[in-house]
Amino acid sequence: MPNNIINVGGQLAPGNTNFTNSPVIVSVQDIPWAGIDSPIKIVRIQIKVADEIAGEFSIDTNGATSVQLDVSTALRAIWSDYNYATELAECAKALNDNNGSSIYSAIRDAKPVSLTVSLEYLDTADGTMHKISSETFDGGQCIHGGSTEMERSLGIVGTDITTLDGSNPRNGCASTKPQSSPERVGVDSITSWVSVGEEGTKQYYYPASVTSLTDQTYPPPPLVLRDTVPHVDFLFVNRRGAVETCSGLMKEAMNIEVESTQYARAENPTFSPVRTLTAIASGGRRSWAMSSGHVTRDWAEWWVLEFLMARQWWMRYKGLFVPVTVTPSKKSTTIYDRTKQQMASVEFTVTLALEG
Repeated sequence: MPNNIINVGGQLAPGNTNFTNSPVIVSVQDIPWAGIDSPIKIVRIQIKVADEIAGEFSIDTNGATSVQLDVSTALRAIWSDYNYATELAECAKALNDNNGSSIYSAIRDAKPVSLTVSLEYLDTADGTMHKISSETFDGGQCIHGGSTEMERSLGIVGTDITTLDGSNPRNGCASTKPQSSPERVGVDSITSWVSVGEEGTKQYYYPASVTSLTDQTYPPPPLVLRDTVPHVDFLFVNRRGAVETCSGLMKEAMNIEVESTQYARAENPTFSPVRTLTAIASGGRRSWAMSSGHVTRDWAEWWVLEFLMARQWWMRYKGLFVPVTVTPSKKSTTIYDRTKQQMASVEFTVTLALEG
């Protein structure tokens, strides 16, 4: 990594992998403005991935010899069109596994990032901008997702995500599932294990019937508590950008929303005015009332902050994972109440995102 004039630090360091939804700070230090008399002294940063420009940033330093810029918006643009089809297909394989003992994995590779830092100043004599240095720094990586609020509060954002302190040892460092209690799933459900490596992320899907593995090539399956009550499987994108699984309880309530609008229709001309009415229906969206079931405090908080706060969901419907929307049934969910001796449950409504 060349470092001739400009001292560049921060999070886009060689070998570091950064989440795109977390702040990614580039620090430009020891800027050699000495001897340059100009009212405008600018630092420009250009972010590239695979030789394509993803974003450009600039700041007038006012003569300061060090500045910091957050370049996460450019990294988000790199991953804005990511297609989860491959990972959903691997999850479907796990569900359709006949003997319930196989493990399927989907790999998501991090994208290499380089940044070019340029120093410019305004020459008051001729009124033009002059460039005194332009250097390119390689070796950074980025991957879709972001750290949780807990990690941000602990100041872990600036570290390599491959060595996140406090990561979940049971489900992997890209998972956000609690490790304090078993994961409750249906007999025919699946669960996931997410790991983050220097080359990207690897998503493992386990049928719930997998209870132990002798092959140490794979991480051990999560501790699950299988329930005989029917569950519905969901996939959703957590705040770190990983596809996580969960199983919800179907309540005895299904609603189909149909809207019908009446219009006056003129018939063929006759000697007397004749009008008939016609109705055109729209909608047909199916929705279900569901619940997390009775869960511990940690899992209730996870259901609210991760599942309900996600932006993409898929539900297993008639053997396929179809896109859905999820809305809380209440404006406020009580995670725990010390005056009551009972476990919490998170209630929500699931609506098919497809019509027709």
